[in-house]
Amino acid sequence: MTRSEHDRSSYSARNAERVPVDSSTRLTSPSEYDVEVRIRDVSTTGFLAECDGAIGIGSFVSLEVPGVGLVRAQVRWQLGPRMGGMFLDPISLDQCEWVAIRAKAA
Repeated sequence: MTRSEHDRSSYSARNAERVPVDSSTRLTSPSEYDVEVRIRDVSTTGFLAECDGAIGIGSFVSLEVPGVGLVRAQVRWQLGPRMGGMFLDPISLDQCEWVAIRAKAA
């Protein structure tokens, strides 16, 4: 894959539909992190969360996603308390309880 193909692939993944969420869960990493985060949105390819502590950009972490289970991700950015993560493998929003709860409320 050429760099431009990779850039287009990454851009396409960033355009995945984001679903607003307001729920707490655990973000963990072997011997580095075990923190509570507040999920603000989720898509098939990643999440936006808030947490009090600094999480290393580029860190590989696991996020407990209700209905899906433990999902591996990479922290892509953090600005103040907000951080963005990319799932290493896309998830199904049909199985995600955060999305199901939101759909029932609508």
